[in-house]
Amino acid sequence: MKVIAFDWGHTLMDERRTTAAALAEGVVHLMPDVLDVLPRLSVPLAVWTNTRTGREADVREWFELAGIEQWFTWIATSVDAGARKPRPAFFEFALRQCGLAKEDVLFVGNQLNTDVRGGEAFGIRTVWLSGAAYRSEDDDRAEAGRPTYEIERLRDLPALVERIRRRPVV
Repeated sequence: MKVIAFDWGHTLMDERRTTAAALAEGVVHLMPDVLDVLPRLSVPLAVWTNTRTGREADVREWFELAGIEQWFTWIATSVDAGARKPRPAFFEFALRQCGLAKEDVLFVGNQLNTDVRGGEAFGIRTVWLSGAAYRSEDDDRAEAGRPTYEIERLRDLPALVERIRRRPVV
């Protein structure tokens, strides 16, 4: 694992509280434990996000408002990709943006129908944030993927990453 890529909405940012009006006022509400977890991850970080209108520059501005910009090297948005998760074209774009191969990435997301299903179908290891706090209203379980790993809360991620890194390479 060379990079951890995160979904943005309801994985890092609280979508219910961070409305367009809040963003216009310069307010980004983060999900629980984000500020504690990001500095504990020892590999480069990326965000791979479905956005309705936001491009990379917009997301970087939101990261600055939230005080998390220093932890993210790459940002891939669906607007810039011209495709949304779970479509393969989104994941192809994101890998090109980061200069990575599929096996280099651990993708963390909250939605089984887009994050997990898309990553799984594309051959990328996925982590599903399964706790109730991370549920999105548009997560369609009928179209669910099967995550490689599952954690209930973001604060469980550093321990999972450590377990993955300790596994012997076969």
